[in-house]
Amino acid sequence: MSIEIRQLTHIYDAGTMGEIKALDKIDLTIKKGNVFGLVGGIGSGKSTLASLIAGLEKPTGGRITIDRQPPCPGRNVGILFQQPEDFFFEKTLFRDMTSGLLHSGLAEDEVNERINSTLDLAGLDRQILDQSPFHLNRGTLRLAAFASVLAMRPRVLILDEPTASLDPMSRKRMVEVVEHISGDITIIYISHRLQEVIDVSQHLAVLDKGNVTFTGTRSGYLDWAAEQYGGEFLPVLSQVMYSLYRQGFDVDPDVTCLDDAVEQIRLSLEKT
Repeated sequence: MSIEIRQLTHIYDAGTMGEIKALDKIDLTIKKGNVFGLVGGIGSGKSTLASLIAGLEKPTGGRITIDRQPPCPGRNVGILFQQPEDFFFEKTLFRDMTSGLLHSGLAEDEVNERINSTLDLAGLDRQILDQSPFHLNRGTLRLAAFASVLAMRPRVLILDEPTASLDPMSRKRMVEVVEHISGDITIIYISHRLQEVIDVSQHLAVLDKGNVTFTGTRSGYLDWAAEQYGGEFLPVLSQVMYSLYRQGFDVDPDVTCLDDAVEQIRLSLEKT
């Protein structure tokens, strides 16, 4: 299931003194089954692009197609919003998680199977379904929200800052689930955590002031970021490794595992 984005433009408050061009004639192709990372600073257009791909807004110009069809929320595309735990409102987690599925016309046994299987995937105890969402911690609620979106069986899934404000254990579990389902679902991964995006993504795009300044593979991104921005769009570990590589150390600048980086530096020092 490929996503085709052509000449996509979006303007807020068009025709007014406060007009803001959030996206300017963007062209992107996102291949089926890929984890596609979106990188950019505040105001770059990441969240706007996510909202348009999710079909929550209509673009000012251009088009988006998912397998040649327009985005249809809850059908061919799902989105996990920033701070999704704020959208829980029912007395029990079960009622919150099943509301969308029941409205889609699924039988009760199918709804229960989907909820239970996605809770298992997220590493959550099924007993929490009987609890009030207001009595659960942020990490559990975020994973439950993720499970709710997965239960809708979207073919495209947009994750907008999925690990923001989570504790390390919940963040690790979220990333593990993404890696597990990748290949079956086309995932668009948006996060300010550069290392996290690089670790899970096969391809990446960089947005800057509504324009695409880079699109390509993970390794291509690392090379581009090191050359163009002096490390501004590189994780700290990558910045260190690229710096050592340029100084003549025998290390792989693309390494992303801290233990591997330390071992490479040790071996390189032994050669000098």
